[in-house]
Amino acid sequence: MLVCSIFFISLGYLIRLSMYLPLWVQKYKEPRTEIRKIKNTYYKYAVGYKYNPEKKRTDKITKELLGKIMEQEGFVPSPKHVIKQKNVQIPVVDIKTYGVYNLFTSLLAQDCNSLLALFPGITGQTLLTIAMMRFAYQSPIKRMPFQHAHDYCSQSWATNGINDKTITAVLKHIGENRNILADWMKSRLGISKTAQDNFVMIDSTHIPTLSENLHVNALGYNPHHSYDPQIRLMYIFSAQMKQPVYYRLINGNITDVTSMKMCVDELNVKDVVFIADKGFYSKTNVAALKSNFLNFIIPLYRNNNLIDYKPLQEANFKKGIKNYFTYQNRVIWYYEYEKDKQTLITYLDEKLRVEEEADFLSRVKTHPDKYKEADFFEKVNQLGTLTLISHLPEKHTAQQIYEIYKQRNEIEIMFDAYKHFLVADKTYMQDRYVMEGWLMANFIAMIAYYRLYKLLKDANKLSKYSPKDIVEISKSIYQTKIRDTWIRSEITKKIKDLFKLIKIDYLTQRS
Repeated sequence: MLVCSIFFISLGYLIRLSMYLPLWVQKYKEPRTEIRKIKNTYYKYAVGYKYNPEKKRTDKITKELLGKIMEQEGFVPSPKHVIKQKNVQIPVVDIKTYGVYNLFTSLLAQDCNSLLALFPGITGQTLLTIAMMRFAYQSPIKRMPFQHAHDYCSQSWATNGINDKTITAVLKHIGENRNILADWMKSRLGISKTAQDNFVMIDSTHIPTLSENLHVNALGYNPHHSYDPQIRLMYIFSAQMKQPVYYRLINGNITDVTSMKMCVDELNVKDVVFIADKGFYSKTNVAALKSNFLNFIIPLYRNNNLIDYKPLQEANFKKGIKNYFTYQNRVIWYYEYEKDKQTLITYLDEKLRVEEEADFLSRVKTHPDKYKEADFFEKVNQLGTLTLISHLPEKHTAQQIYEIYKQRNEIEIMFDAYKHFLVADKTYMQDRYVMEGWLMANFIAMIAYYRLYKLLKDANKLSKYSPKDIVEISKSIYQTKIRDTWIRSEITKKIKDLFKLIKIDYLTQRS
C-alpha cells in the first residue's frame, strides 16, 4: 500500500510539472531546486525545507538564484553564484608562527623525545607546549590555548587543541608524579662519571605567593627583606653541562641546610657543592653543613674577624706571599692560613683593587656625608680581596676553589633569568600539585634558555644578542599552508648567518 501511495504521488508530481514546464526546461530540475517562470524567462533557485511548529508542517524556503534556463543556450549560471562557487574552491590559507617551535625543539631535541616517552600522548605533548609557551611568551595558562592554535607546534603537539581545563589537568598529573620527574632529572645528570664532570652547584630563591591553598607557602625572610608568604625553589646547576639539572619546591620557612640535604638525597649525587653568598657564614651554619655531610664554599664579609690581612700590609707583600695564578687574564695573588679550626684562603685581584680604590675615592668627593678619607686608609688593605672557607670531597688547590666559586655567577644568572626572562617572580597557583607541574614546565623552559645562552656564549655573541633577542627573531619566522603544502617565510641573510653561527638549523622541517 505504501509503495502504491509513493507511486501515485510521484506520478502526480510529474504530471503537474509537465503541465507548467516545457520539456527542455524539465531536464534541469534537480532535488532541492525550484524553477520559476518570470516574464517568459525560466529561473532556477535553490530551496530548503524547515519545519514550522506553529503551522505544524514543513515550509519551503527559497534560497539563492542559481541561474536561468534558455532554450538554445541551456542553463546559464548566475554570475553571483559562479563567484560564490569559486570562493568555495579557493584553498584555505593557514599561517602559523614556526621559528619558536623550531628553536625550542632544536635546543631540546633529546629532552623532548625522552619526555614524550615518559608521558605518552596528550600529557607529554601538552607539557612541552606549556614549556614552550613559557620559554617564548612567558604566558599565563589562560593565553596558552590561543597561542598554541596559532603556532606550528599545534601540528605536532595536541593537534585537537588545548584549553584551560586540559592544561590544569596535565599540570596536576605531572605534579603528582614527582618520583618520575626525579628519575628523569637523574638520567640527565648521569652523562659523565668523573668527579669534576659531575660537579654541580646548589642554591635557592624565594618566590612570593598569596595563595591560601598551597600549604607550602609560609611567612619567611629573604635577602630582599620581604616577609610576605613565599615558597622556596631549590635548583642544582651542572658545571659540566652549563645548565640546571634539578629543582625542588620547598616550604617557604624551611632552612637552607635542611632543604639542601633533602635535594642531595633525592638526586642521589655525591659531588654537590653549595656555593653560598657572603651573608650565609656563621659557625652554626658551617657546623650544620658538615653534620649533614654537605660540601660547601663560603665567602666571608671583608670585615670578618677571621680574616688575616697582615700579609697584605707588608711593603713587598708579593715577595712574602709568592703564590699566584691567572684567571681571565688577571693575576690573582693568594695565601692560606688556619684560624678557629678553619682553613681560609685570601685572594687579591690587583685590577679589582685599583678599580675599587678609584671608586671609593670618587665617592669621598661626591658623597662626603657617607664616605670619609680616613675610612679609605682603614680599608685599603681589604679592597680587591676575597676570602673563602671550604669543605670539599677531596683536596683542591686554591686556584680550583677560586674557579669553582666564580661559577656561582652561573647560578645567579639562572635565577635572574627565572624571575625576569620567564617573569616567574611570583605565583598565584592555588593547588600544590598544579604548582609542581608548573615548576616542571618552567624547569624545561630554563634548560632551553641555558642551552641558547651557551650557544651565544660559544659563538661570542652575548655582547650583541641575548637569548630573549633570539626568541624574538624566531617569532618573525612563519609557515604558510597553501594547497596542503607548508611554505617557509623569507628570512634575511643576516639572520640566516646568525642562526648558522649559533648552530640552529631553521631549514629543517620538524615534526
